[in-house]
Order: sequence, then C-alpha cells, then structure tokens
Amino acid sequence: MPEHNPMVRLRAHPTRKKAIDAMCAHCMGCTDDHMEPGFKALVRNCTAYKCPLYQFRPFQHKGPTDAVADTAI
Repeated sequence: MPEHNPMVRLRAHPTRKKAIDAMCAHCMGCTDDHMEPGFKALVRNCTAYKCPLYQFRPFQHKGPTDAVADTAI
C-alpha cells in the first residue's frame, strides 16, 4: 500500500517535488506521524502569496482556461 503522508514519502526517496509537497503539508500542520484532515484542500486554497513555494504548491487544479493563460505570456 502506498504511503500518503508527504513527510514520510520525502524521507523514503527525496526529490524536489516531494520536498515541496512535504513543506506545504508541514505548513498546514502535518508531521511524520500525523496527517492533518483535509490538508490537501488547505494547500490548494493557500493564501500565503509571499511564500517562495506558492506557485509550486501541490494539489492545484489546472483547468483549460488556466493552461491557456499560462501559455499566453
């Protein structure tokens, strides 16, 4: 069974993406042995716009309009 805790996943096999996932989960109250209920929605709706990882946070839903806006630059 796969591990769902981003903190534990990072320690098992460190990557940049897993580090960002773990930092966002940690910011929302998760630890190695505790996953905050609903932390994915909390990360998705994060309002810490000045966070250096804000634009890279996980669990964002990119719809067709978001993809067009990203390429229109």
